[in-house]
Amino acid sequence: MGDAVSRRLAFLFALYVCQGLPGGFLAVVLPVVLREQGLDLKTIGLAGFLSAPWLLKFLWAPLVDRYGSQRLGRHRSWLIPAQVGMLGVTLALSLVRPEDDLGLVVLLFLVLNVFAATQDIAVDGWAVRLLEGEELGPANSAQVGGFKVGNLLGGGVLVGLLGTIGWAGDFWLMSALIGAVLMFVLLTPEPESPRPPPRRVLPLLWASLRRQGVAFWGFIMFAKFGETFGGALTKPMLVDHGYTKEMIALLDGLIGAGAVIGGAALAGAFVRRRGWAPTLAVCSIVQGLALAALGVAALGDLPVVTFAPINVVEAAAGGGVAVCIFALAMGRADPSIGATDFTAMQVMYMAGAFFAAPLGGAMGDAVGYTPVFCVSGALAVVLGLLCPVAGRRFQVRSGAVG
Repeated sequence: MGDAVSRRLAFLFALYVCQGLPGGFLAVVLPVVLREQGLDLKTIGLAGFLSAPWLLKFLWAPLVDRYGSQRLGRHRSWLIPAQVGMLGVTLALSLVRPEDDLGLVVLLFLVLNVFAATQDIAVDGWAVRLLEGEELGPANSAQVGGFKVGNLLGGGVLVGLLGTIGWAGDFWLMSALIGAVLMFVLLTPEPESPRPPPRRVLPLLWASLRRQGVAFWGFIMFAKFGETFGGALTKPMLVDHGYTKEMIALLDGLIGAGAVIGGAALAGAFVRRRGWAPTLAVCSIVQGLALAALGVAALGDLPVVTFAPINVVEAAAGGGVAVCIFALAMGRADPSIGATDFTAMQVMYMAGAFFAAPLGGAMGDAVGYTPVFCVSGALAVVLGLLCPVAGRRFQVRSGAVG
């Protein structure tokens, strides 16, 4: 792999790390705090609506493709303001404590997610335009791995430091990380686009949506729905089995995130050699078996020696699933409207989690953890069995990894 490609991948990795910071902080802390306060699983599942900006970002993605400064570059024109906004919000969060004004903290996190989602649109558009062929697998590993490193820093490391440097110190550190990535963006010029920006993005997007077809949209949504149906209940289940915040941060935040990163890197290498469909088949089936095993283990006391290895396998396989789905999406995106096209696919993928979390929570309240995890595992296995057919049906553009 050449130096230019390595630099591009490092750049993408840093940006995805930045985007993963706020989500990690919310994902690890919020479910635990809510459960400790006695809230039911349905309410905890509904807390996932805080991620709404990530699902609604397709509404302003066409603006990223259509408008931008020629001097700064079409995508840097959006990256720089988005990162400045993230920096400002994290500094503001350092001044507000949740016990004093929880409503303001929630509002600031929503605004932070708007800026992070906008950055994601611009980064994905840049990546679709520049990357193809054998670069897609490693690039999607950088995407998933970088985002998970951000989750790890925001949800594992910063939570672990909470007792030492406090709430304000956590957000000062998060601000410093965002500021460092902002400097990276300022020092990285954007190559000139070989094509002018499209004059009318929405008609092109509509044509693209129709071209993909209902089966494609259902497939990528199902890919996230199955694993999230049970996976969203992992942290509440650990609380109910007596795990402390520190144990959850270590096992699911630190070790689990490391497994996702490792699984994403391994899947990226396999996607490069074998293609997205065979790799997705293996990852989905392994993840499904791990989810079912976790459900069976939940019938007992769920000791650390049982939970930890199952969770590592499930997390690594989940990282691989994400790499494969994003490689498929990037390979089918139209480079002329890459930000809009890829965002639509990514949003549909995330919509699977958006609907699965509250449904899984409601079922968990009704019948307990074990049936939910077993159903979730079965859905993931079904996804893997569908991959050979999907690989033949969902062709990627010329030059992309098939």
